[in-house]
Amino acid sequence: MNKRIKNLLALAVLPALFFSCSSDNDNSEVRNPADETYVLSYQTTDWDVYVWQFESVDELMTGSINMVGKGIEQAGALVPVANTFFALTGDAEGSVGYYLNTEGKLGTTANLFTGDSYAYGTTDDNKLVMINSPWDASSTQNEILIYDPATVTISKRVYDDFALPNGHFLWPTSVNVSGDKLFVSTFERDKDWKLYQEKAVVKVYEYPSLKYLKTLEDSRTTAIGQYYTNTGMVQTESGDIYTFSSNSVLCGYTPTASHSGILRIKKGQSEFDSTYFFDFETSSLKGKVLSAYPAGGEKVLVNYIPADIDATQPEWGFLRYKSFDLKCAIVDLTTKAITPVTGLPNHAGDNYFGFGSALIESGKIYKSFVTSTEGRVYQIDIATGVAKAGALITGGVDLPAITRLTKKK
Repeated sequence: MNKRIKNLLALAVLPALFFSCSSDNDNSEVRNPADETYVLSYQTTDWDVYVWQFESVDELMTGSINMVGKGIEQAGALVPVANTFFALTGDAEGSVGYYLNTEGKLGTTANLFTGDSYAYGTTDDNKLVMINSPWDASSTQNEILIYDPATVTISKRVYDDFALPNGHFLWPTSVNVSGDKLFVSTFERDKDWKLYQEKAVVKVYEYPSLKYLKTLEDSRTTAIGQYYTNTGMVQTESGDIYTFSSNSVLCGYTPTASHSGILRIKKGQSEFDSTYFFDFETSSLKGKVLSAYPAGGEKVLVNYIPADIDATQPEWGFLRYKSFDLKCAIVDLTTKAITPVTGLPNHAGDNYFGFGSALIESGKIYKSFVTSTEGRVYQIDIATGVAKAGALITGGVDLPAITRLTKKK
């Protein structure tokens, strides 16, 4: 089934019911502009997705962006991984990777069948880990796959049972690899898509063998991440992993007495750090964190909803732009210093997509945001939090992913 159609079906049912830091998005390497290009995915109002190549971030800051009938039409989510832009789809033709050829044009790899992946994340050794899950609860067996862009192959695949003793099962929300461990954040659900989230739960595997090791639980906060966004875990430049729990109606959860919070798994460890907890609700933002995007060093850009209005938000309101009350801040995860983002209107969630949607370039973040009246690119200064309005998005609503590519030698 076409993933776009499957997403629409999911939205009809629901009301009834890292991201590793990558050199693709920083400026640490010696760069030659003649060998570079930028590429983004563009989503129309009827769910068609296009791929567009452009030459400078300046093009994101002026005029308008409209890919209807332009660019390359491509089904699926676009994922930046290892100097490629991977179109991840469960359609019959399979997934495909885009790269910058020696002539400076976008080339494509061979197609590769990957299945319906609802959670994915990049690795320190330039792979992509995907988790295929049975959306309709027809099985509790999830397939975990490692995609190698260098060889255009699935280098490893295993099945693992995500079932729980109570008859429910765990649904993956984010994937992160640090060293020789793979971490998969989850929420608990039943066959009717009722969610349970009394604690933070992460499944741990060996990497790259994918051997299951154990399941971590922490009752200081609630389920990590949310449905199909892959923004619930971020690995910072130190190698530490941070997890983000919303405890939010807006994300489809029934809030508990616990607070929205941030946990840490230190580099080389496979347990939650008992000495670290960032209570997001009692912070100066007094919010519930929905998603996080790497911002270089130990910083992240977070999307959040003020805690005092979350109960009045539409359930699953981060989907299909049902709510426009989200705000942003830059957070230093080590020091817990917060810099509110100014100049950015209240906005909606990322509508499924989020992984790879924030491009870091020269101390700035470029990302699309959707308000009640428009979709637009904004440039956010990481040091000051000051946002500057950029190109208007017409014929569509957002840019689900954006990255920089360099020529293949």
